[in-house]
Amino acid sequence: MATLKPVLDAAIAADNDVKRILNEMDIAFNEGTEEGKQKALELRPALDEAKTKAEKANELYVSMRDASLISDNAAALFVPPPDPATQEPKDDNPKALSLPEFQALTPAARMKFVKRGGKVTG
Repeated sequence: MATLKPVLDAAIAADNDVKRILNEMDIAFNEGTEEGKQKALELRPALDEAKTKAEKANELYVSMRDASLISDNAAALFVPPPDPATQEPKDDNPKALSLPEFQALTPAARMKFVKRGGKVTG
């Protein structure tokens, strides 16, 4: 399976670059001077380039993420059930339950447990 972290980091960095340039344009434009407006307009090609780069980086990440979910071997995804012979038998009538286990029971199951002589621990 591919490690997607570096690709995601690159996409985030590209997005942050777009935000940085956009912020610079906003600050320059809001200076209210002709020089500020000109500076903002001069940053437009850099913004367009950064947007294209960010779009490609995000598309690459999404494509790799989607491809990593596909498996040629469906049998590799199969997890067999546990072998009952190797499992310890579960006690359907335990004599003691922890408090969280007891609280998870329905009121009727709690009553049945107490009447059977069960004890609540912890």
